Amino acid sequence: MLDKVKKYSWLTGAIFKANLSTKRQILINFLTAKKKYVPKAEVDSILKCALCPNMCRFDCPVLKVEKSEASSPAGKMRIAYLLETGKLEFSEDAIDLMYKDADCDACKQWCPFNFSVGELLVDVRRDIVERGLAPKSLLEFQERLKKEHTIYEGGITSLNMDPKKGGDVLYFAGCTTLNKRKEVADATIKILEKAGINFTTLPEEWCCGAPLHTLGFHDAFREFTEHNLKTLKKAGCKTMICSCPACVYAFKELYPRNKLKVEHTSQFLLRLIKEGKIGPMEMNEEYVFHDPCVLSRKLGIYEEPREVLNNISKLKLKEAYFNKKDTRCCGLGGVLGITAPEISLKIAKNRSSELKEVCGSIVTACPACEMALKADKVLDISEVVLRGMENRNGG
Repeated sequence: MLDKVKKYSWLTGAIFKANLSTKRQILINFLTAKKKYVPKAEVDSILKCALCPNMCRFDCPVLKVEKSEASSPAGKMRIAYLLETGKLEFSEDAIDLMYKDADCDACKQWCPFNFSVGELLVDVRRDIVERGLAPKSLLEFQERLKKEHTIYEGGITSLNMDPKKGGDVLYFAGCTTLNKRKEVADATIKILEKAGINFTTLPEEWCCGAPLHTLGFHDAFREFTEHNLKTLKKAGCKTMICSCPACVYAFKELYPRNKLKVEHTSQFLLRLIKEGKIGPMEMNEEYVFHDPCVLSRKLGIYEEPREVLNNISKLKLKEAYFNKKDTRCCGLGGVLGITAPEISLKIAKNRSSELKEVCGSIVTACPACEMALKADKVLDISEVVLRGMENRNGG
């Protein structure tokens, strides 16, 4: 209880110093926000975020690039509050602002209320969609995804492997791994085979639906969840492993009835090492590790990949100044590469520069991060583990 009092002391102090009319208005707004309005967004949480002194602004990657107060976490929430309470028109500029977010949860690291601006914006965007005001480009993205089942136009949705019946483990590669980082899937499959794991894959992988959820396309996301739940049940596996942290988050946190144990590949690889199923590994190289935002912040997985890499003999693992839960976004979080590509590229450039100051070779655990960072040498943890196994065993 004392910790909570300390956490909120700055807010009460600020309110007490305000004049009487301001105190009265704040109290009225807090007490009536939900009663006066019935949007799907959490108006009371949005209001609290809007009123906050905004300490998180110093760590927001979008604000760092945009240099506009409206793009700060609280700035977006102030506009969101006015939109949701009918005090501001849903103009093109205001709607555009609601999609300028990396959903990296850097704001949550600083927030006394434990809010994620990205998560609060999901229902604001849902209201935008249901009002028929979603940007044309995003509507086209939704339709293409519903038609092709992958976020990439003309992309593939299969590893083209013969599904093994009764496999204990299901490997789900994900859209980006399949279409942009196939090397990650190849490395993961080879590791599973070398470790003697009875695994299977899906004849067709539909996108996990996370981008639809993030963009506020609730009905389309529900269609994908229903399809995927039926497919997963038919596969008959007990454990599901994913190369993509966003897929892990979707299947673990956003799917209401998924009974499978869902793990990121780094967690599964660590388990194989501890069980002695992955033999000695060796790699005489240096790497700096980049923590993906979803993996480290939303899922709390940051020690596992390090433990895996530290099991590789002679590999020297370096740390970026901003690491673990204090990582920096790669620029592709929150579907920002689609909603605001210029901002996305600038954020990626900033993070890539930070990492290269430490080491020219980067290892991470997210295919989207690997695409965004675009260094001379960016590898996935699965690729590094496979190389370590092959180096020690002579291929």
